[in-house]
This record gives sequence, C-alpha cells and structure tokens, in this order.
Amino acid sequence: MNQVATPEGGTRADRRHMAAALRLGTRHLGQTGPNPSVGCVIVAGEGGARAVVGVGVTAAGGRPHAERQALRQAGEAARGATAYVTLEPCAHGEDSCSQALVDAGVARVVSAIEDPDPRTAGAGHKRLVDGGVAVTTGVLRDQARRAHAGHFARVANERPQVTLKLAVSADGMIGRRDGERMIITGKPAFDAVQMMRTRHDVLMVGIGTVLVDDPLLNVRLPGLDGRSPMRVILDAQARIPETSRLLDTIDALPLLVMVGEKAEPAKVRFLRDRGAEVVEIAARANGLHLGEALHVLYERGFSRVFVEGGAKVAANLVSQDLLDEVVIIRAPVVVGPDGVRALDSMAMSAVERSPRYMPIQTTSVGDDVMRTYVRVA
Repeated sequence: MNQVATPEGGTRADRRHMAAALRLGTRHLGQTGPNPSVGCVIVAGEGGARAVVGVGVTAAGGRPHAERQALRQAGEAARGATAYVTLEPCAHGEDSCSQALVDAGVARVVSAIEDPDPRTAGAGHKRLVDGGVAVTTGVLRDQARRAHAGHFARVANERPQVTLKLAVSADGMIGRRDGERMIITGKPAFDAVQMMRTRHDVLMVGIGTVLVDDPLLNVRLPGLDGRSPMRVILDAQARIPETSRLLDTIDALPLLVMVGEKAEPAKVRFLRDRGAEVVEIAARANGLHLGEALHVLYERGFSRVFVEGGAKVAANLVSQDLLDEVVIIRAPVVVGPDGVRALDSMAMSAVERSPRYMPIQTTSVGDDVMRTYVRVA
C-alpha cells in the first residue's frame, strides 16, 4: 500500500464523495475554532454496490473530530471501506484520527489536502500508509483549501482568515453621510449575508458603523440565532454610546471592544462595567493597528473573521494587505453626492482589477449581484 497524489482530481466517484464531505464540513464553519471544520464520509463496497456507512463533521467546540464521528456511525462497516476526508487526518496525540482509521481497518483514505499544522503536515498520511492503508491525496484540493482557509491562515500567518463584505450602490456608495440609515441591498442579499455570518466565528466592524447604524450584529434568520458570531468593535477612543444596542444585548451575545492606548480610562471602565471585554492595542494615525487586532483574535482561537464595515476599516484592510476574501454586493440603487464611498478608486481597483484577487463566483441575489474574490498573490 502507498500514497498516490492525484492532481487531476481523482475518479468521478472520488470527487462525488469528497464534494459530499466538503458540504458536511460547512455545517460547523465558525463553531470549531481553533480546529478546522472537517467533513468525513465513509463508503463501503465496490462499483454500483458502494454505500455510505458513516458521516461526520468536526463537532462544535472542535472535538470530536469528523473522522471519529464517522467511524462511530459506521461501526464494523468501516472495515475495508474508503474514508473521504477534507483535510489530512491528524497525527498528533495518542488518540489521533490517522491511528483511529488504521485501527478501524479502513482500506483506503482519500484526503483532499495536506494539513499545514506542523504536528501533522504529512505525518497523518504517513501513519496511514505505515498502517497498511492506501492513501490518495489532492482530490478537490482547491475547494478544500478555501473551505479550510481559516486554518491555513492561522498556521501560516498567526491570524484568522479575513473576509470583507461590501454592499455597494450603483454609484459606489455604502450609505449616506447624514440622516436616516439607508438600506442598499434587497432582502435576498440580506439573507445571504446572514448565512455568511453563521460561517464565521467573529463579526467585526468599526466604530463609525456603530455610531451610524446602532447595529445588533447578530444572525437574524429563523432558527439560526444561536449561530451568531462573536461581535468585535474597533473603537480606538472608546466612543460606543451608552445607549448602544450592542451593550444592551451583552447578556445574550458577548462583545469584544478593541481600543487604543489613548482611550479615556473612564470610558473603558464604563464598557467593562457593562460587561464588554476590552482589549488595548496599538493605534496608528488612521486607526487601530489591524494586524495586531487580528493577532489578538488568533490568540483567542478564532479562525474566520467577517468584516462588515465601515469604509475606513475596509480601506485599511486593503492598504495593509490583510484581506483573504472580498464579497461585493452591487445594487441598482443610487445614493447620490451625499453618500459615503465604499472604497476609494485605488482600493477598489486593488480588489476588482488587480492580479492579487481573482473572482471565483458571481451570483444574482434578487435585484443585486454578488461577486466573490479570493486572494491569489
């Protein structure tokens, strides 16, 4: 038995079962940090008689791992079967998943991508091969890399993956400078963004968004309120109003506020008295040091950060080269000359027209168009 790399993508059956494993893994995105949300499908039999005998996804909180869940469901049917796993089975610890697969008598493991964690990084595949298991790697590698982007960012950069969402009017605005809050996109786009929130463990905005919109920053879809991510506010001067709905809802959903060294002590004490966690980080002329802010989130075990505003935070993320994915939702409405520009022309070009970001998906959501870009350089 040996390990076989399949850069061409494996057999049709391999791709079909790996796609199912990837779909499983998305169920717990945003809930398993610092571990990745892995999917596993165990298939027994051959040819037309093949049948799925076990499925698993990394549990909320990070354990048990997907392979353990799938093996438990498969029981004795796992012996001689093929396990499809979206990330190389872990090799560290006495209860490693690679050893569990060997002990269960699995005949073959199809792995989408090698785990970058140095505790595994090829060692999981080696343990399988040494245990007599045939290993095939690289099936749907690109899809798996994106599914586990938070894990890869943590290992490579010691920060979470960062996704920026921008809802942009036809004239390039994200809202009005003054007056009543303006909703740019329609209900289908709103629902799509709510689903994106459920797949991240942090939802981050700047203080400008808080002052203008007084948001709740929770998930507002029926039955999914329990999937709301941690709320993080970038607030260099601790300006969150005492009447903010963020503070009123701390008992239901935690709040982390990042402030600068020069924030007034009395305001910081007030936030802490209200139940917010306050962390002081370095400040720059144009706002808080975003690299340090992301490292703080990394140290707390977070893997996926969803940024929804405002314009200043978005521009700083672009200029500081801290974006991994950008979702731009363009609406047909026109805001006019009193609008707040989403990004200056240089920053928008850096996303939409430079080789650094590649468009991977364009979707119509009602009357709006949603385009997703991923970092490639």
